[in-house]
Amino acid sequence: MNYNDLSYICQLIYDSFHIPVFFINEKKELVFEYSASFRHNPLYPSKEQMLVQLFNENEPFEFPVFQTTEYMERFCGIRIYDQNEFRGNVIVGPTINSVFTDDMLTPILSEALGKMRIGKEEEMILRDYFQSLPVISNLKFIQLSMHLYYMIYQQKLDIAGIIENNKTNESISLTTEDPSISISKRRQDVSFHHDLTYEKRALQFIKEGRKEEFITHWKLTNEDNQYGILAKKSQLRNKKNFAITVITLGTRAAMEGGLQEETAYTLSDLYIQNIEELNDSASVEHYMVEALSDFAERVRKNRQTKYSKPINHCINYIFNHLYEHLPIVNLAELNNMHPNYLSSLFKKEVGVSLPEYIQRSKIDEAKSLLTFSDYSILKISSLLNYNDQSHFTKTFKKFTGITPKQYKNQSLSSK
Repeated sequence: MNYNDLSYICQLIYDSFHIPVFFINEKKELVFEYSASFRHNPLYPSKEQMLVQLFNENEPFEFPVFQTTEYMERFCGIRIYDQNEFRGNVIVGPTINSVFTDDMLTPILSEALGKMRIGKEEEMILRDYFQSLPVISNLKFIQLSMHLYYMIYQQKLDIAGIIENNKTNESISLTTEDPSISISKRRQDVSFHHDLTYEKRALQFIKEGRKEEFITHWKLTNEDNQYGILAKKSQLRNKKNFAITVITLGTRAAMEGGLQEETAYTLSDLYIQNIEELNDSASVEHYMVEALSDFAERVRKNRQTKYSKPINHCINYIFNHLYEHLPIVNLAELNNMHPNYLSSLFKKEVGVSLPEYIQRSKIDEAKSLLTFSDYSILKISSLLNYNDQSHFTKTFKKFTGITPKQYKNQSLSSK
């Protein structure tokens, strides 16, 4: 990539996000910048000196790297290569993730005053500098880095992957304080009083990767159900505590659904940190539903990546037509395949025969209906297209070891 193309990309990023963008070459020279009236941190002699200290040229990261200074300024760096030769770093920043209040600035200024022994005039300049920094949330900053990286290398990145890659580097921090202690405390101390049946149903949808059903269920049930009061002094704090608790439960459900554990926990921490940055209850509610929906969608995609297109087509069709008669010949016609070949391919990829998969799916749905609805066993067997209740009961016991009636009684006793 030549400098003209790189310069144009950097200008687009600056024009779109209004955050300074610099390019420092391999000789540690500032080649170009897009920063308008940007003033560098007065604690450094020059912006060049500040920028070259941020990213170690000997660490060949192939992903966006985030750095946070001791003064809470955040930067993102992307290494530039041309024919496998290192050419420098594109650096975006400085930025902060929330407006500096006087309470936040006081310890920073006090530390600077102690280290640098600056006077009142310099203190005012420093205060103006911090208050002029552009504000962008952690999530938006990561998304910015994904835009920039794709424009440079035409490679798609994943939010969870960026966070995980940055976690492995101990010198990198996306935030200025470790949130793990407060997050852990919140997870342990906050009580969840939401109706258990509604909660289980919502988490089941996440576990099964059923995003649309989750959203519909959430909207319907939350019109009538109130969550417990988790913070008496603040409605916003109450909403945040509730969202944090629900996201924690959603994380576990996603892992039970097959989402990789580290990815789930990484996303959970990101969601919780961003919840804390929101300033009104409506935004918290919206973000919470988006986070939980994302978990459900990731579970769905994770399951689909395991199989070929015809098998995914079959699984999706079975999922969407579970209450109908599902002959194998119909599934074969949908994929323009011979029924015997489709059956063989399905068994090879999924590990169970196609008829068994259909029956397991129907029994799983029956378990949900027995737990979350007031339907009779006869009605459930009819809905799921069993010839009669006796056939349904026999099949149910084959896969679960107990009868539908015993299962329903167990579900009632656990509520």
